[in-house]
Amino acid sequence: MAIGARALAIGLFAVLGAAISNPAVAAKAGSSLEGTWFVLVHYRDSQTANPDSDRWLDKVWTFEMRGSRLHWVEYPIVFFESSAGRFEAYKGNPRSRVLAKWEPNASQQEELDGGPRVNTRGSESKSLRGSDARGWKTFGRSRVAGANIVGYHEDWSIEPADAGFVFSIREVMGNAATGTDDGLTVYEVESSNPDGSELRGRFDRDGTRVGTFRMTRTPPIRTLKSSEEEDSVNKRHQGKNYNRFMRITDDDKKKRKKERDQ
Repeated sequence: MAIGARALAIGLFAVLGAAISNPAVAAKAGSSLEGTWFVLVHYRDSQTANPDSDRWLDKVWTFEMRGSRLHWVEYPIVFFESSAGRFEAYKGNPRSRVLAKWEPNASQQEELDGGPRVNTRGSESKSLRGSDARGWKTFGRSRVAGANIVGYHEDWSIEPADAGFVFSIREVMGNAATGTDDGLTVYEVESSNPDGSELRGRFDRDGTRVGTFRMTRTPPIRTLKSSEEEDSVNKRHQGKNYNRFMRITDDDKKKRKKERDQ
């Protein structure tokens, strides 16, 4: 019996060793992160004129196994038919983010439930090596040809933690003459619901933008044409300007009629 148990243990370690050393075997395990996630961040920025104001940002992350590597894409522009609670016109800026902890309303949540709509402009992607157990990391670095040329690269990583994962994006810019300047954004998962479809945790960007985040599984993304969002925004604002003009015209007519009646 002891010999049989020992043989079984040796065989198990051999299989595990093969999975670790053979990317094709390890790839079969995949990643629990695979799929589409809507990420909503609430934070405060200590470097602004209103450091106590609540702020928000949202994005979509997708994860897909490609062979033994995890392909991570970030879409920073999420589009909703209704911008209620999200943007307002401020000092000539028609797309100023509302200073609040924005949450999707019923119609916006319905859109997310059908798959988030994203603009591919500004999206970034990385291929990461590793596993859920050991963590995932990008590989390779930018090469700088000379001291006067500024290099830039980003290191993306996903580290396992007790409560889930820690997602990190490090931006490195500089050269041999001036040194490097790093920027670090961290999403640290602190809790999740029982089925793992919603993760919550701490958000930190360089220690100045600090708050919380929530990432929720959704159906696959629905992409937009590059100009669709701008066209929709322009049409909405054209309509607002027209309505504002008509109100001014009507008010002026009423005022003139009142003056004539007097």
